[in-house]
Amino acid sequence: MRSRLPSGASRGQFPMIGNHRCLDFVNTELIEQGRRVDLLQDFGDLVDWLEQAHVLGPAQAKQVLRRWGRTSKGAGALSEARAFRRLLREMAEGIVHGKRPSTVALDKINALLRSRTVDVALVRTRRGFERQVSFQPSEPQHLLVPVAESASDLLCHGDLALIVKCQNPRCILYFYDATKNHARRWCSMTVCGNRMKVAAHYQRRRRARERKPASRGVRRTSRGAG
Repeated sequence: MRSRLPSGASRGQFPMIGNHRCLDFVNTELIEQGRRVDLLQDFGDLVDWLEQAHVLGPAQAKQVLRRWGRTSKGAGALSEARAFRRLLREMAEGIVHGKRPSTVALDKINALLRSRTVDVALVRTRRGFERQVSFQPSEPQHLLVPVAESASDLLCHGDLALIVKCQNPRCILYFYDATKNHARRWCSMTVCGNRMKVAAHYQRRRRARERKPASRGVRRTSRGAG
């Protein structure tokens, strides 16, 4: 069951541990105190995530909120974002288990890629000229295009064997293991890593106690004085 943000949680705090934008987007759902929590509660949360993911700059995020924040288009974009996130989660889960991405997921990625709108400008620099490309969403659904681009990049250029689910069985976060030895196991060492180490230590101590034979009492006899 999905829950609202836990009490005390503030907007704008998202786990950016995926090493790919599309996996960070999947991770806007997480487990908190045993409950599944959706961090995208409204359109404002979606815009906050896009800003934290460096899709939108601060000024652009404010502009997007003013334009679509309290409109049916914004609500529709949020619903579409959640549906796309579900497809990406299913894709990541399938890849972890050796399955190919579904046609439905690929069709959605392609549909978003076809809808992208960018501004291209030639600008003068100290070394000459360069082409600058800026993301300009003309509809709120276009906000998902950079996430689709990330998914496309991961599928085309990434090593799919390095897509990993956190090894805490109670965690649902995914990441791309970019460590040198590809030995990363946890979404975060300070969260799941420490929790699992503490749990493993407790289990080892418990098994050791169970294996230890119970001490037998020694009867002592005293001789009475003659």
